[in-house]
Formats: sequence, C-alpha cells, structure tokens
Amino acid sequence: MTTPSAPPVFTPASRVRWLRPVGTTLAIAGAVVLGVIALFLMLAAMSDPATPWVGFVPGPDGRPTVLVQRSGAESVTRVQVLASDTDRTVLWQIDRVPGSPWDGTVQLGTVPKGFVLRAATQGASIPGGAQVAVTNGCYASYITVPSGSLTPGVVTTNSQQVSLDEFYSSGGAFTPCGAEEFRTPGRIALGGLVLLLAGLGALIASARHRVR
Repeated sequence: MTTPSAPPVFTPASRVRWLRPVGTTLAIAGAVVLGVIALFLMLAAMSDPATPWVGFVPGPDGRPTVLVQRSGAESVTRVQVLASDTDRTVLWQIDRVPGSPWDGTVQLGTVPKGFVLRAATQGASIPGGAQVAVTNGCYASYITVPSGSLTPGVVTTNSQQVSLDEFYSSGGAFTPCGAEEFRTPGRIALGGLVLLLAGLGALIASARHRVR
C-alpha cells in the first residue's frame, strides 16, 4: 500500500522563482499587444478611409440609376445630389430609415423603399455635371452625373465602364464611423493593458519577497 505524497510546499524562495518568469511573460505580452495596437492606430490615422465603388446604369425611362456595391450599401445612411464638386448646394436628398434593407440601387429623383425624401428636385430633372454623394454618415463616395446617355448593360463610373460582375466583385465597404472603427482595437488594447499591469504586479510581488 502506497502512502500518498504530501502536497508541495511553496516557500518564499519558490514563490519568487514562480512569480518572476510569470510576471516577465505577462508584462512582455502586454507591451507587445499595446505596441501592435498603437502601430495599427497610427497607420489607420494616416490612411484614407475606405469607400465603396459607385456607378450609373440607365433606368427604365433613361434616367440615371445609381448603383452602390452591396458591401457598401449595407451602411449607407444618405444619398444626395450636389450642384457640382465645388458648389455644395443640395439639389436632392433622401435619408435611409435606420435598419431598413436596401439593394444599393436608386434612380435619381425617386425614393426607394426604406428611404424618406429630405430635399426634392426643383427642376424637371437632375442636370449633368451634378455630383452624387453616397455616405454612411462619416465618409462618402462621389460620382458625377453624366451629361449624355448611358450605355445599357454596363456600369459607368467616373473613369470607366465595367460589367456588372466586375463592378460588384471589386471594392469594399465604408470605413466604420468613429467609435465603431476603434471599438475592437480598443478592447484588444485594454486586454494588453491588463496583461502588462498583471505582469508588473507579479514582478513587484517577487521583488518584495526577495527583500523579506
């Protein structure tokens, strides 16, 4: 019959030997996390915000219909037409009802389901050369209303004509607004700070045990 072994006894010296490597590891891990997040935030502040691709196709009656890439359309809150790229007078504007679905298409001058009219057109049509702004409330994609007729079967952007498949497969979503953009990095940074403080606390405790 075997005699059960006695549980290990943690002496002050053994506690020091345990606390120092654990504290060092936690402090280094926390510092690395904070450093990576600081670098990410610096690069994010220096880079331009992401915006989705916007284009035009002819509507059933020939009027321009705006297309927004689907990943970007999810967060659109407003579509407006400005007089030009230098004259910011609003010629027409619709605002999205929060939470309403939208496929990313709107014929200029009409109000699709899930939107409300904020500024109606004063003329018979929206003039060529006006500028359409599609925004998520913080950032915007811009495109100039064409003066001539649109080509059926392709998407006309500011610089080229592309197929529907190419249009929807390129680009991406809007950069989220302020707090949403930094919410996840903030949580990671908080976790790094906790690790750093825990590591420093362990190192301080080990130093006190050594003094005693």
